[in-house]
Parts: sequence; structure tokens; C-alpha cells
Amino acid sequence: MVLFSIKSADNKSNNIIYNSPHSGELFPDDFLDQISIDKHILLCSGDSFVDRLFDDAPKYGSSIMANNYARSFMDTNRAAYELDKTMFSGDIPEHLLDHSRKVDLGYGSIAKYAYTRQDIYMDTIPFKEAEERINKFYFPVHKQLEHLLNENFNDFGYSLLIDCHSMPSNEFLDIKTIHSQPDIVIGDLYGNSCSDKITEYIKHFFEDADLSVAMNDPFAGGYNTDHYGRPSENKHAIQIEINKSLYMDEHNRCPNSGFHQTKSMLNILMKWLDRDMENLI
Repeated sequence: MVLFSIKSADNKSNNIIYNSPHSGELFPDDFLDQISIDKHILLCSGDSFVDRLFDDAPKYGSSIMANNYARSFMDTNRAAYELDKTMFSGDIPEHLLDHSRKVDLGYGSIAKYAYTRQDIYMDTIPFKEAEERINKFYFPVHKQLEHLLNENFNDFGYSLLIDCHSMPSNEFLDIKTIHSQPDIVIGDLYGNSCSDKITEYIKHFFEDADLSVAMNDPFAGGYNTDHYGRPSENKHAIQIEINKSLYMDEHNRCPNSGFHQTKSMLNILMKWLDRDMENLI
């Protein structure tokens, strides 16, 4: 059981960690026995191929970490106990639970719904089983991510987590619009997780590539940006959401003709960040 994959530069020239928490596609067999929904739908709930878009990070002095297990099974971009208690049976210590809007929508660390708003599970889950899942599939991921961010912090004097995600082109969660999503949404928790200088650099990069860019709307950042972003300590975290239509066929869940162009663009971003980070911190 390999929870995540990591690729790092042999000689790191920066302390940038690209993280893809939602591109994994593995499901344990016992999970598949519990669900009432097609596996393809669950995979469409993730960020397919985002890990591949950023997997050249080591060429540009950086590291990339990607979860191997699907977000519908375990979403590490939530607080550990960000859970809907109606999903579980048995004794549930109320003080453990983190209540949030995402939980109300059915998208906690253990999701209630697929992106289609269909129930994932046929029945309630024993809370003891949920705790075992969190201990086995959640905490080790964050232990490793924190290690990656900290192991070279003293050498470089900063860390930058770039949390890499994708978004459906027209609809997500309870947001419905006749208009397409922007090409890129950058989330820095309204300036609270990353320095303005880094945020503006990334924003202008995508704008100069003739892409439409939105800031913090509708995605301001998740648990990872909130937890790891402390700009006052020179620990920065920013979230990049990429419109899926730029690089994949959303219906068939496969790369489209724009995949290589999108990957090449992101390679330039990673190259330029490597070159310019000393001037951005």
C-alpha cells in the first residue's frame, strides 16, 4: 500500500512543493464493497491527470507529491475530522468533529456525495472504521507533506506549497451557472496564506498566457492552504485551480488535444518560479 508518490530534484534549487491531493485513482477493495455508485463517477469527482501536468517539477529544482488514493475515499484537503456525523454509526465523540460548509454540502474528509450529488455509500459506516481510515490514509500524508516543506526550510529561508487542482468547466457543488468557469482560479485565502508578491506573480503569468484568471472566487483555498500558509513566517501556500476543459475530455475522463500545451505552459511557470523565487520572498 503506497499512499503517495514523491519526485524531487537531485539538487534542489528552491523550496517549492507542488502537491496534487486529488489526482489519485486507487480504491481499497473493502471500500468498493460499501458503495452504491459507479466507480467512474467517483473518479470524475477527482482532479484527473493534474499530477501529470506538474510531474516535471524536479527538472526545475522542486518536488512534487501526489496522493495515490482517490479523494472520494479520503480527502486530505480537509481537516481530519471534517465529517458529517449522519454518515456514521456507533459512538461519535462530538468534540472531534469539525463542522464546516463543505461538510454541510457532503464533501468532508470522507465524502458523503459524488460530484453528481449521489450518495456514495449504501449504509452508514461504523465510526471506528472511519477513525481507522483517517489514521491509515490521512495523517501519514500530512506527516510527509509537512516534512517536505520543512526539511529544506532553513537552507532556503522559505517554503512555498502550490496546491494543484482542477475544476469542472461549468458546474461544481452548489454553484451552477450558464457561464463557463474561468480558465484559472487562484486561491490565497484572500491574501492570508501567501505573500501578495508571489500571488501577483502567478496571476500575471496566467494572464500573460491569455487565460482568464479569477482570484479566490469560487475557490479561495482548502485545508492545505489554510494549514500550511503562514506568510508572516515565510511559509507560503497557494492553490491553483485549472479548468478541466483546457486539458481533458470531462465526459470520457481522458486527456484532450490541449493537454500537452497546458503542461508546457505549467513547465514554464515552474521554470520561472525557480529562477525568480529569490526576488519574490
